[in-house]
Amino acid sequence: MVPGPHAQALSSSLPLHEVRHAYDRVLAYLGTRQHADGRVAGEVVWNPMLPCQYVMMCHVLGRPIPPRRAARIRRALEVQRREDGGWGMHPDSPSYLFHTVLGYVALRLLGHDQDDPLVADALRFIRARGGVYEIPSWGRAWLALLGLYPWDGMQPIVPELWLLPDRAPLHPSRLYCHMRLIYLGLSFLYGARLQCPSNATLDAIRHELYPEGYDPATFERTRDQIAASDLYEPVSRGLRSAFALLRSAERLVPARLREHALARALDHILYELRSTGYVCLSPVNGMLFCLALHATDPRHPELERAVAGIEYWVWSDDHEGFRIAGARSDIWDTSFMIQALCEGPATPRAREIVRRACRWLPTAQIKEELVGGRRHYRELAYGGWGFANEDHPWPVSDCTAEALEALLRAEQRGFSDRAGRLTLGSKLAAIEFVLLRQNDDGGFGSYEARRGPMLLRRYNPAEIYGNCMLEYSYTECTGSCVRGLAAAERELGDQLPRELRARVRGAVERGTHALLQAQAEPGGWLGFWGINLTYGTFFASAGLHAAGLSTMHPAIVRGTRWLVRAQRPDGGWGESYEGLLSDSDVPLPPDEPSQVTQTAWALLTLLEVAPHEQEAIERGIAFLLSRLQADGSWPQERAAGVFFNTAVLDYRLYRHVFPAWALARYLGQG
Repeated sequence: MVPGPHAQALSSSLPLHEVRHAYDRVLAYLGTRQHADGRVAGEVVWNPMLPCQYVMMCHVLGRPIPPRRAARIRRALEVQRREDGGWGMHPDSPSYLFHTVLGYVALRLLGHDQDDPLVADALRFIRARGGVYEIPSWGRAWLALLGLYPWDGMQPIVPELWLLPDRAPLHPSRLYCHMRLIYLGLSFLYGARLQCPSNATLDAIRHELYPEGYDPATFERTRDQIAASDLYEPVSRGLRSAFALLRSAERLVPARLREHALARALDHILYELRSTGYVCLSPVNGMLFCLALHATDPRHPELERAVAGIEYWVWSDDHEGFRIAGARSDIWDTSFMIQALCEGPATPRAREIVRRACRWLPTAQIKEELVGGRRHYRELAYGGWGFANEDHPWPVSDCTAEALEALLRAEQRGFSDRAGRLTLGSKLAAIEFVLLRQNDDGGFGSYEARRGPMLLRRYNPAEIYGNCMLEYSYTECTGSCVRGLAAAERELGDQLPRELRARVRGAVERGTHALLQAQAEPGGWLGFWGINLTYGTFFASAGLHAAGLSTMHPAIVRGTRWLVRAQRPDGGWGESYEGLLSDSDVPLPPDEPSQVTQTAWALLTLLEVAPHEQEAIERGIAFLLSRLQADGSWPQERAAGVFFNTAVLDYRLYRHVFPAWALARYLGQG
């Protein structure tokens, strides 16, 4: 963040020596979380969907799961089970049919019989909701792989769309990259009609799921029905019409054309596997690609490496069991930690943590362009940083902006040595990368600038997720990119070539306009990747301030007034994920304590753009200190991250890094 008046310790009724002592304990804890190479990396916890799909994938591939891993998968399901016997989208959500069916099938494939309490309760939940007929489409696809749902009963996911001209409005390349690659894998499997051989276990599961009989007419009758418990975005009339048209057209597709479409899809699949070292954009598409290779050839020479690539995403222990994270956040967490400690006192421990982190972070910048990426719809990657680490070559706009600002801040503060500083060429490459992610409206996308028309929003086939079809102009990405570009312009000065400086200035101005246009009615900014207005307002206010807007600008004043109004009686801040479903600020229940992560976001905003709100700031700092544990950590709390509106994620380091940043900013650099 830009240094300003907030960098000096406020006169306070809080004894500063207590805050400094707490900060020292926090630094000691963060030091224990730092890896030998200098990075910090917390788990990004999701739900049991991915471990269950892993079990199903292994069954299709004919790969036994070792007993220890199988026991840990069961443990993960046990830990995350709801009181009604089902599993949900995240720890605070009600049970979903989708996750419960996957959990049930996975447990049965692992050898647990119907008398197992987890199995029995899950089946009871499923039957109470009319069985599996209304499971969302992506769940139907996984069942179809096992012969537990007919491929013909699904909505069509035809691979022939990959044969359309690149400029066609409906070409899959126009989709958001996560959706694009999931569609790539599903379309191949749907087109190939992959189904593993039946056996006694699958026969038993089919009988348990369909005690009334496996009737094709029932699947056809319920094709357009999705369980109300799972449905976030209803299937539009236009999408139903498109499905009907595709279903009719598919009957006319010659076998040779289908073969050509599958070959084209496989070519894209192999490129994604090879260009990412087989870890893929995410484990979701990674597992689908493993199955695609198997469908092509059970002895495919690259299948072993593709399966091994799934291990990149694995977290496992005896306490919480076997998990597969939907994302890794090494670069993201490390960049925030560097920025945090650079704002606080220059203690030997803080300097050492930052120095070590800065030695690692430049190694994660992408130094070579992807060969052949354009043909496979990849944007230029050179100069960017991803979300994960140096082994994951999918760079992101805000990750790049945050990493660049972190390294610039450490260099300016004198916390990094020569090995932890970027060359001028690397700095300029990062700037160019960020500029390429700006949308026409001035906001910034994440992995790419938006490619498809906004009309595609109405054709979302992923019923359980929202806003997943396209890249958008995200408040958080825009705030990060505006701030990072402004920091680069300030720090590099005359080292910036004149033409590039003009582009940076223009991008900052357009990004500022986009942020002003995005302000929500309550006064803050809605979050997309975090809960909710507290998160969005943190990024938007910082971006606007870095762009040169006064702290007395009406938009910033409205944002800070909303934050002060939202402060809770215990001095902290806390929003519920339910606000994401209605684009509003929904506070946590009154009897539930505030969250240290959201409190830190609010404090960071007030300390930067409203330091005169001293009472609110002191109450917030006091709340953080009251929750701090003896070892310098903060306790487990509700998840605060988000993906696709409904997928709430627990970033395990958020509750340590952001409160540390708030204390650092409160104390200042003295």
